[in-house]
Amino acid sequence: MTLPFVVPPAQKASCRVGNNRCGVLEIELLGGLTVGESATISELLAKEQSSFVLGAKIADGIATQEKISISEAFAVIEDSISGKTLEPEAEAIRVRHADSIQEVAALYAHAGQRNMEASVTALVRSRLAQPEWSMEDTRSMDQALFADIWEIVQQEQMAEDNEAEPVTEEELGKPQPEPGKSQKPTGKK
Repeated sequence: MTLPFVVPPAQKASCRVGNNRCGVLEIELLGGLTVGESATISELLAKEQSSFVLGAKIADGIATQEKISISEAFAVIEDSISGKTLEPEAEAIRVRHADSIQEVAALYAHAGQRNMEASVTALVRSRLAQPEWSMEDTRSMDQALFADIWEIVQQEQMAEDNEAEPVTEEELGKPQPEPGKSQKPTGKK
């Protein structure tokens, strides 16, 4: 069923992914993820324990041991993981808690990989009409094909972030004021 759009959606486009070695697929580009695709990603990740929550628990332990705030401890963890240069006191904390910080880094990496796998799985299910496709199927996918589909996911998410130009009154078919006439409200009806 289609909606009665005043301004129709953009023309559909598609792109090919993969290569001769792993096979080539054609995937429709929509300019964003669909509601169903986003719901599938959330559903696939729902069983995962939040890496942020686990990171916060570790930060809380560091904060208690070091007698600093949890936000300071979390900043040390995140700055350490991102490779930022730390001030001497923060560097000393990083060294004392290197194992815990490494644990958080591993959690973040695992969460990132799971997000990629869930996103690729959702696109395969939806855009390639493979509703039974599983995360395990995605994990057995060729690396090049996986990378190409992940790139589409990222492009679609970036397209969502780009604000669409507002529809003009002319495009909506509203009558336009005659030249020289003001469109400002006068308060009179």
